[in-house]
Amino acid sequence: MILTQRQLEQLLKTHGQVVVPYRARLTPAAQDWIRHNKVTIGYTESPAGAIGVDLTPKAASAKLPFLYWSDGPNGVGKAALMSAARETKIHSMPVAEGEKQITGAIKRLNWQVQDNKAGGGIFLTRNAAFATILANKASHLRAIVACNLTLVEEAIASMAANVLILQHESFSLSQMKNLIVRFCRAERPTKEAVDKLMLELSV
Repeated sequence: MILTQRQLEQLLKTHGQVVVPYRARLTPAAQDWIRHNKVTIGYTESPAGAIGVDLTPKAASAKLPFLYWSDGPNGVGKAALMSAARETKIHSMPVAEGEKQITGAIKRLNWQVQDNKAGGGIFLTRNAAFATILANKASHLRAIVACNLTLVEEAIASMAANVLILQHESFSLSQMKNLIVRFCRAERPTKEAVDKLMLELSV
């Protein structure tokens, strides 16, 4: 279980204390927040915490396959996907390659997630920013750009990210494979927890 700074802030605001399960891990930002604010952390055997806040991530989406798509013939990226497929459930999206086909790929993935047929997706692209903006317009997708494993895990824990955008020229085969496997196998917070956070951010 990975806890973020926002989750710790919520616990302190709601209950006046921060009590977490013994095996919980904290993101770097959460650790910095604790040090900066001199917050005392309490621990409990309960996976939900002793303060009645459900911190238990749900693994339902990890049981569903993740779908991948590429904007072109990327040999290294596809080799990473094939290697990752030996360790997790990922399948190719039946959408033609090419930068102009990205909207079709996003729409198809959104439908599959909505119908509970996919847990999310992997996009290999040369233009990560463009793909991320488009994907985050889809109602059931929460896309992030792969920077490093720590930031990816933090995005999963805090926002239940279900789309990983890989700018394939930035990673080696082994780096991509590791990111893909960890992303697809990760446990994610409940949809209700994410919806509540999004509501707080709405203006």
